[in-house]
Amino acid sequence: MNRWTSYLSFRYLFTHNGRRGHLGNTLAIMGLSIGIMTLITVLTVMNGFQQSFITSINEVYSYHIRIDNVDNHNDLSSLNGQYGIRSVVAFSDIQGIFTSRESYSSGAQLRLLDMAAAAEDAGFNEKLSLLYGTFPENDNEIILGSGLARYLGVSPGDLISVSRLESGSLSFINTDYLVTGIFSTGYYEYDRNMSFAFLPEDYALLVTRGVKLQNHFKDRKTAAALAVEYPDAEILSWREYNSAFFNALKIEKVFMFLIVALIFIVVAVNIYHSMKRNVKERILELALLKAVGGRASDIRRIYITQGLLIAIISIGAGTSAGVLLSLHVNEVISFFITLRQTLYSLLSRLPFMSLSPPGAFYFTDIPVTFFIKDVLIINLSALVSVLLAAVLSVRKASNVLPAEIFRNE
Repeated sequence: MNRWTSYLSFRYLFTHNGRRGHLGNTLAIMGLSIGIMTLITVLTVMNGFQQSFITSINEVYSYHIRIDNVDNHNDLSSLNGQYGIRSVVAFSDIQGIFTSRESYSSGAQLRLLDMAAAAEDAGFNEKLSLLYGTFPENDNEIILGSGLARYLGVSPGDLISVSRLESGSLSFINTDYLVTGIFSTGYYEYDRNMSFAFLPEDYALLVTRGVKLQNHFKDRKTAAALAVEYPDAEILSWREYNSAFFNALKIEKVFMFLIVALIFIVVAVNIYHSMKRNVKERILELALLKAVGGRASDIRRIYITQGLLIAIISIGAGTSAGVLLSLHVNEVISFFITLRQTLYSLLSRLPFMSLSPPGAFYFTDIPVTFFIKDVLIINLSALVSVLLAAVLSVRKASNVLPAEIFRNE
């Protein structure tokens, strides 16, 4: 029974009116494949940017877990290696007004940092690139973000003054620092508004411990374990500390998926109408099949199998093309940038053409991150949409009576 229904499914998929080739099914496979390829490429690039943002923010600024309300003399370096912890760094953030000797002023954040622990933090040193100079080694030394240093007009070896409010009073404290280096993170907000200085051993205010994990997705489990070990401490994970930013990224990804997934709806509607037209054209064949013993379920199986074949071919072709395009997206973009520059150089030579020069492409390397869950959701959505279109297209035709069809024809 399954053999003849499968045979007719293959026959109906690749033939039309006795001729080889079926334009409707071919267009359906091409449309679905392009939709899957586009969605996989868009989501992998978006995942790459999001994970790059999350990694940079956590490594440079927010850490994976923050521990507050722990006495300064309580050394938490013993946590290294426990609960998947990679490093523990003590720091304290201060908001102040930075003034150079040329009287340029700017508000910025000063982070007093345990430089010895930060020097062993590979992630921090990788994401915070020191452009000039060296890291601070004494209490009166500081490194500035490249944007902040440019605004103040300072370079390594210059002196700056940092004014901040004294804790518990309204008086200002002025501290002179020697600029020993200039760093860049690749993010304007940090390069323009951040600086790092040496955390004094006798620092009077409470410090925060920044915890880095081997796997930042295990922050909830680690935070729960730390809460048991330090019941009086205030423990905050990176999801909570940057909740507004990361929720915005999540919503952006969801809406991008919904927008691009409209391709599946369009393709499913086309498949529905194509199969419905095909059913009407083959209504005599279907009536004859029922007359010689075929059941309504067999008729439905023919078209459902046909839809399943369309989905399998499209998923295989679209997923392969999407993965291949994602892995070579930088080469593709470099090709189009080169093509744009070539066209500009050719057209600009024409006397009647007045073109503005093409702008620089900000990103030198586009990150790509694959999540198996996203690929499975895309393929499952494509499969469900095609099968639903196949079921709806043949639902009424499978219940027709052969005698009525033969009488009318």
